[in-house]
Amino acid sequence: MANFLVLDGITKQFKLDKGQVQALEDIHFEVAKGELICLIGSSGCGKTTLLRVIAGLEKQTSGRVLLEDKEIETTGRERGMVFQEPRLFPWLTLEENVAFGIKGRVEKKILQRIVQQLLEMVGLSDFAKATPKQLSGGMAQRAAIARALAADPQILLLDEPFSALDTQTRSKLQTDFLKLWQSTHKTCIHVTHDIDEALILGQRIMVMQASPGRITAIFPVSFSYPRCPDEPDFIALKKKLRDFIPPVF
Repeated sequence: MANFLVLDGITKQFKLDKGQVQALEDIHFEVAKGELICLIGSSGCGKTTLLRVIAGLEKQTSGRVLLEDKEIETTGRERGMVFQEPRLFPWLTLEENVAFGIKGRVEKKILQRIVQQLLEMVGLSDFAKATPKQLSGGMAQRAAIARALAADPQILLLDEPFSALDTQTRSKLQTDFLKLWQSTHKTCIHVTHDIDEALILGQRIMVMQASPGRITAIFPVSFSYPRCPDEPDFIALKKKLRDFIPPVF
């Protein structure tokens, strides 16, 4: 497959009172269209900063981000982002939250159809009129994913979207997200600090290390979906990943 997204020599420095901090250094990688990449590493290694650069929320100090050979310089609707917290508007219903980013940009009937289809896709059709405070954490995060998909982005960027959830809910959402990706064929970059999650979801796993943030290893995950943590291939690759990632997150 041709490279869809290209990161070419990305570096990022932050200016602080005590001087400059090198957050990212000389990052190079490519992502194919429809690929699901997991970006993994310890806390503070620059995973979120890198994701924000791809999203256009942060400007890199040097290097280029290319989407279909066009350089990314700011935010755009071709990239949707899902954060650690759902960030739903508390005064809007679920359907209004999902519609928020495209309201006024499409005809009302089309908007209603898009919202209805997305709520069905994430299993929230029965909660269209609910407000965020009436939703569980897992439901709210599914709503956030639906909202990110409403503009039909080419790339979905996910910043540890399941990290605040309990183990059972997290496992359910991993399964749901995998089905969603398989049905939409969206290009996805999923940031996580959880090795099991990366192995359950990713077609490739990119390992980042800190000081400064850089890609130190890329592992293809060749075994088929759905993946079981008890399978020998899963266990063997998990062991390799642990050798690259510090045990304290």
